Amino acid sequence: MAYEAHLTRAELWVYDKEPITFEEVVALDLPDGFEAVENGTFSDGAVSINLGKCVVYTRPDGVKNFLIFGNGAPYFKMLSEEDATPFIKLAELLGAKVQGDEGEIYTRDGVQWE
Repeated sequence: MAYEAHLTRAELWVYDKEPITFEEVVALDLPDGFEAVENGTFSDGAVSINLGKCVVYTRPDGVKNFLIFGNGAPYFKMLSEEDATPFIKLAELLGAKVQGDEGEIYTRDGVQWE
């Protein structure tokens, strides 16, 4: 089952009053594997979903994960803690953190509970 994690500068992502924007991310020198896309689409072969502006991370094995922007803190799906690693690098460039739905912080050293 997938779990959502958020890029945020707020103490708790759900209260992020100034969320990270797509434009902020586009202005960065993105780490390897990341690409900013104006009109992203997720497709599993049977269903296609328009994601709008998003940042796509492509793992070395070709699997993609999407940082989705909308109302509030941008988020991505996690199947394991390993999925957070590239987004931690991106968050650091933004002066932000990766935070799970329950407030846990994902760092290079593992998960921390505040």
